[in-house]
Amino acid sequence: MNDLFYRVSLFLIAYEFVIVLWFIFTQFPAHRWSLFYANGKSLSSLRLHEMHSCFITAKCFFIFHIIGAELEQLFLGPLLSEIDSKIKAFYLVGMINQFLFLLVLFCIHRVRGCFFSIPARICLHTTIIVMGLIMMQLIARGYFDYHELGVLYSTVFWTCNFICIAAISIYPIRHTLAYFTKAKQI
Repeated sequence: MNDLFYRVSLFLIAYEFVIVLWFIFTQFPAHRWSLFYANGKSLSSLRLHEMHSCFITAKCFFIFHIIGAELEQLFLGPLLSEIDSKIKAFYLVGMINQFLFLLVLFCIHRVRGCFFSIPARICLHTTIIVMGLIMMQLIARGYFDYHELGVLYSTVFWTCNFICIAAISIYPIRHTLAYFTKAKQI
């Protein structure tokens, strides 16, 4: 089952990579290097704030999803000899990864002076839910040896992942559809 989740995770990472590439190939010609380095002073409209926030969120989610998937495989492999310490380390590292995602996303938005778009807020809120879920599993499995919450954990975890990916997908899909609608009218 873990192998299936890993394969689904790799597919989602590939989809996130496509989203990041969409931003680079469609927005870079118009904005050049300000796509990567713009700050609040140069973001003159709400549309620019939204675009930069969505791009920041997509990049961060993509990078931390790769890191999380690889750390997960590292801890699911035969690294630690004791299963008890393996469970604790697995969930602790997962919680740290989620926290670092929150911290990096928040700090980049603040440093660049960019407003938080709706997809960024959705990712922040679902990440807090996932962190609480991971903490619940750490306490239940790591400290009390209670393993009956696995279905709840998997369901909520993957639901939050799909919600984040759907939120990140909204901006590229909306603008791609607007482009084709505009091209069709011409």
